[in-house]
Amino acid sequence: MTTSPFTVEQLLQLPVFRQAKVLAGSGGLTNEIYYVDAMEIPDLTGWLRPNELIVTTGYSVRHEPFLLCRLLDEMHRVGGAAVAIKTKRFLQDVPADALRKSDAYRIPLIDIPAEIPSIDLTHSVMEVLVNRQAAVLREVQEVNQQFTNLVLNRRTTELVVLIGQLLHCEAAVLDQQGNVESSTSRFSEWEIAEKRSVQVGSRVLGYLAISRRLEEQDRFAHMCLEQAVTILAIEFTIRQSLQLQREREQESFLVDLLSGTSGEEELLRYRAKQLGIPHGARQYVMVIRPCREEERQGETMDDLLHDLLKDIQAGEKTTRRGVLVGGEIAVLCTTAHRDVARQREEAVDYLRALTQSGKRSADRKRLVCGVGGVRERLEEITESYREAQKALRIGSLVRPRERIVHFHDVLVEDLLQDATGHPSLAVLTQTLVEPLAAYDREYGTELLPTLESFLRTGGQTKRVGEELYIHRNSVLYRLERIRDILGVDLNDAETRLRLDLAMRAWKMAARA
Repeated sequence: MTTSPFTVEQLLQLPVFRQAKVLAGSGGLTNEIYYVDAMEIPDLTGWLRPNELIVTTGYSVRHEPFLLCRLLDEMHRVGGAAVAIKTKRFLQDVPADALRKSDAYRIPLIDIPAEIPSIDLTHSVMEVLVNRQAAVLREVQEVNQQFTNLVLNRRTTELVVLIGQLLHCEAAVLDQQGNVESSTSRFSEWEIAEKRSVQVGSRVLGYLAISRRLEEQDRFAHMCLEQAVTILAIEFTIRQSLQLQREREQESFLVDLLSGTSGEEELLRYRAKQLGIPHGARQYVMVIRPCREEERQGETMDDLLHDLLKDIQAGEKTTRRGVLVGGEIAVLCTTAHRDVARQREEAVDYLRALTQSGKRSADRKRLVCGVGGVRERLEEITESYREAQKALRIGSLVRPRERIVHFHDVLVEDLLQDATGHPSLAVLTQTLVEPLAAYDREYGTELLPTLESFLRTGGQTKRVGEELYIHRNSVLYRLERIRDILGVDLNDAETRLRLDLAMRAWKMAARA
């Protein structure tokens, strides 16, 4: 590759400069030349560029030779390359101060024959610079083609190796979090000297890191690095597109699976494996949504659910996958447990982990969850989904204080819901519940809550007192009033069964 610098020393080897003589500043013969310009005005302050060769007849400083010192000061400030001056044309002698500054600044002062036209001098230099720039551009174009071919063939690792070879250093591609995705063999995160953002629009998708800092004059390396960053942006865009397509396919499959319209078991398991959807010997569905009070917040809760879904999808992909359906998240889960208690414990731990981490953890704690039963076949998972929805719906009526409800917790209520309107159920609530409700409304008592707690705790009056924050004697008094009003024996098992069924049915009807 023709990437070696064009220096002052190489300038003097050009035919048009062979009769030139270095008056001072020989320490700067290795200065690289990027530009060439002719100066016939006394002051170039603000116009000079780094690595620039100035060609002059000396006409503008013929009456004030000290201005040559000012030119050298300015060239030193901006990093100029050299000054070529026709000393025998107008100047005759170069001031001693200018020679000293030339040596001090390492900016060569070159005496060129007066008879050589300035246009020949500048044209020769321009020709070299243009030819070299064209060669660099051709090489960069070839490099860009290699980069593009590697990206289109999804060979990112080879791309990184090529970058390292071109820049003579170790290189790596990092993701958005700064984790190494692919790298050269000896790359170390502790040796990163430069890191360039890989952006698509205003969004940073990753980084390209290298182990050495590029010199400003190493234009080829800078151009290669810029090309690499541009090509990596294409690579990240391709990845993003493929990931988005895969997520949409997963979402579509989950919706079909939950709705029960997705096909036979063997085909379902094949598709689940291809799409990376969790599937195993046993699976179930969790449904997560805002509690009823939070649903009124609309867009705020929608944002919360979207954030929560991102965390679910970013978690362990072999055990859980979620989809947003109608204002709630349905999560397909795999489990090793058969019994309900272990499954419930697993679901509780997972919901706790979700709500205690991530964005807006305080809002997440106001989410509620329904859990369906375990199924061994994917084609039956829609039943677990419906059970999870029922657990949420019924749980909000009969267990409003509980954040997570398993379908097995509300089996009786589900049965009673199907019997809504049955004459026998109506007789039970009219004779065993409504008289207590009427009494509570008239006298401001709490007989119904006392009876509910008594039935739920299996008749343990001490626990009833603890739940209601009243003395045990007050519990006994209330139970005596209930016996008097209903005319029943609360110690009779048959009576307790009827009371329990009536209370559950009445609560669902009252809160629906």
